Amino acid sequence: MRSVALLAACAGVIAAASHAEAATPETSPACRNLLDDGANGHADKRGVTTTDLIGLRDIGPNFGTDLPESPLALSPDGKHLAFVISRADPVLNDYCQALVTIDAESHAPAQIVDMSNGLIIGAPTIRGLRMINGSPIVNSPHWSPDGRYLAYLVSIEGIPQARVISVERATVLFTTTSQTAVRQVAWTAGGKLLFGNEPEAARLEVEIDRRGRDGFRYDDSFIPNREARPSIRAPVPTEFHSSTASGTDIRPASSEELATHTDAAPDRPSNGLIQSVAGGGNVTAQLVQREPASLTSPIDLWLQYGDGQRRRCDDPVCAGGILKMWWTGNGQRLLFLRRAGWGNSELQLYSWDTRSAPAIILKTHDLITGCQLASTTLICLHEASSQPRRIVQINTDTGVLTTLFDPNPSFHKLRKGSVERLHWTNDVGIESFGDLVLPRNRPRNGKMPLIVVQYLTRGFLRGGVGDEYPIFPFAEQGFAVLSLQRPADYYTTVKDGSVRTALEAQVLNQRNWNDRRSVQSALIKGIELVVSRGNIDTKRIGITGLSDGVSTVQFALVNSPGLFAAASISTGFQEPKSTQIYGGSAWAKQLVAMGYPPLNEDQTEFWLNTSIERNIDKINLPILMQVSDNEYLMAMESYGILKAYNRPTELYVFPNENHIKNGPAHRLAIYARNIHWFKFWLEREEDASIQKSSPYERWDSLASRKDKVP
Repeated sequence: MRSVALLAACAGVIAAASHAEAATPETSPACRNLLDDGANGHADKRGVTTTDLIGLRDIGPNFGTDLPESPLALSPDGKHLAFVISRADPVLNDYCQALVTIDAESHAPAQIVDMSNGLIIGAPTIRGLRMINGSPIVNSPHWSPDGRYLAYLVSIEGIPQARVISVERATVLFTTTSQTAVRQVAWTAGGKLLFGNEPEAARLEVEIDRRGRDGFRYDDSFIPNREARPSIRAPVPTEFHSSTASGTDIRPASSEELATHTDAAPDRPSNGLIQSVAGGGNVTAQLVQREPASLTSPIDLWLQYGDGQRRRCDDPVCAGGILKMWWTGNGQRLLFLRRAGWGNSELQLYSWDTRSAPAIILKTHDLITGCQLASTTLICLHEASSQPRRIVQINTDTGVLTTLFDPNPSFHKLRKGSVERLHWTNDVGIESFGDLVLPRNRPRNGKMPLIVVQYLTRGFLRGGVGDEYPIFPFAEQGFAVLSLQRPADYYTTVKDGSVRTALEAQVLNQRNWNDRRSVQSALIKGIELVVSRGNIDTKRIGITGLSDGVSTVQFALVNSPGLFAAASISTGFQEPKSTQIYGGSAWAKQLVAMGYPPLNEDQTEFWLNTSIERNIDKINLPILMQVSDNEYLMAMESYGILKAYNRPTELYVFPNENHIKNGPAHRLAIYARNIHWFKFWLEREEDASIQKSSPYERWDSLASRKDKVP
């Protein structure tokens, strides 16, 4: 056998690590009880706590909307399903991860075939640079063609690696030891393992280190808010390697092997083609833009036949909103899942025999995503407003849902506030919606405080985008909660096809703050609808947000002064200097292209509608900032101004975090502080369980200074 060094040289710093048995992470309670939900003792019918939320088992990342790909993998014979479960461990500030299989045709107990620690974070390309923003990947397992092995990604000392598991023996056959992240894994039709890593990333980092000896010349590759060194230009090439399932014969993948792996093949020009699904009857279903040059073009459903003939589905349900398609019955029936209804708040599943009109078989406000077709049954991830994600089977004749696997079976025993879906229209005619959660225990004669959480409200109501604002624990503390769905972008109101590019859409959104005004209108009208019920104290309304949600908070504080009594944000406010300086010159150029004035022009008029500094006289509410260490500089300009003017403000910086914070200990602390913050400022209540080193003495001081501000 060749040496490890030779293997590394041949395979782009990939080496094999064979194991006799599955790796076992530390036996923390989070891992010991990964499938034993009864160990949590939820039988007392109590309300939801932050510990319950942090302890949820997740299948796929918690994006709060449709997943870009399925975390579910159906075996070649269609009889078994594989997926990865992850669970946060605040004690170790880590994640327990397990590769699990279940029988797709019965309710047999789930089987753990491998375990590991760590959460795998993606590395998207943003403004041409390699960026870690904290979003976890969809870690989809891959079955070998013979169904004997599973390959998936694990985190080893913080680096994603490919791992192969023997399903029958539940043992590890092979784990890569790449010096750079393994980003893709698959199998060839002949049963060879394919995995792709990024040796170029390592070479680029070494080159950056070398350049640093002479000092870095500042350019667009810098993002000062993140670090004092250039970022890697992206995308970074992926180098694919082939091996046996046991990790022998590692070599560069051949073009023939890559051709069998569509994810590894070069992208093909779409020419308006959005999605294509081949049926078994010499027919292909295609989603095609009616006007490829227009960003707002309708998308039609076409049938493409083997003889070259084409046919468009002219039923209105075929024009727009289709997310995913599947053929059943050897190309005799097409299933498609689409968004429709008020503000696209519904999911609708249709069956089309291609001879008559498509027939609806399921309509729901719940979130259904990650579906895989097993014969004539869809196996999907399903979550409802009060139901965390689970695996269900959907009968494609009746639309009936049957639970196949629930990773959190005792959660339904917890008592939760009531949830109601609300609909309204904003000032520019965009249909908007949100979910109103009312506490179980409501004041008999008084009114409730209200907290707004943003900015997606599909599926399980966890904690808003970024999962920092615990909705059901808020309700358990006596707060009403409005979970707000951000309305469609303003540019979508232009129906003449004139918006052709993403930049044109951004310019139209930014002009006169069109999009921010549209979102502000949806926010205000949603609050007005809730208040019209008569049980909300309008002097005790709080607002929260991360990312785009922070922009909504900022615009609302400036343009609706006095409406909110307290705020909590997860990223910094935008201000004239910090936005274009600490965000880096690449972002500054993008903002200027959108319509922001460059720094050598007067900023006053442009920022009057949104700047905290230029509207400090309107701002006199307590603002909590809980931000990551690689974004905190963006918060410093507004924080400094607020403190200089004695506004009640606190800033917390979380180490080793990104735009999306993932550390379980951090997330639990953020949950708790948000509850304490709003309990103090909206109800003037203090948690007696907090020790003497509590923040209440500081907050009392902030409150006394707030009352003295004219």
